[in-house]
Amino acid sequence: MTTINNEVQKPDDATLIVKRMLNATPERAFQTWTAAEHIQQWMRPEPGMVVPLASMDLRVGGKFRIQMKMPDGEFFTAVGVFKEVNAPERLVYTWDWEKDGSGAEFGEVEGKPSLITVEFLKRGGRTELVLTHSRFATVESRDSHARGWGKIVESFTMNVEKQ
Repeated sequence: MTTINNEVQKPDDATLIVKRMLNATPERAFQTWTAAEHIQQWMRPEPGMVVPLASMDLRVGGKFRIQMKMPDGEFFTAVGVFKEVNAPERLVYTWDWEKDGSGAEFGEVEGKPSLITVEFLKRGGRTELVLTHSRFATVESRDSHARGWGKIVESFTMNVEKQ
């Protein structure tokens, strides 16, 4: 069993912060976080989950869609719009869920977007990942995302460090 070495903070009911030191450059971390072929390797909030489709239009106003599928066949498809793209230091985007994420194209969303800011801060030869997920509608949603992001950041770290 691997230990998850993330630092998780919950400064208020609607905000979650996950921090992690990476043995990678900010450039490599940013590329791994934003390239569809990489996302399909590390976006794993639950064991056995796969990412059949990921699309990224990495520009301000561009959309993304990440389709995650559980072993039982249930889909969780995240969609959003990039608000800030400042490679390799900072990325800001909305995060919402499709009601039925099983299709190959963008579908109807729940309409409760939260906001994600990802920073890749140079710390000597390493990079500090700081993920801030804010505007959660409920504490329960924040806490369930805390579990998912914890596993995702762990998987992302293993992926970016083995490149």
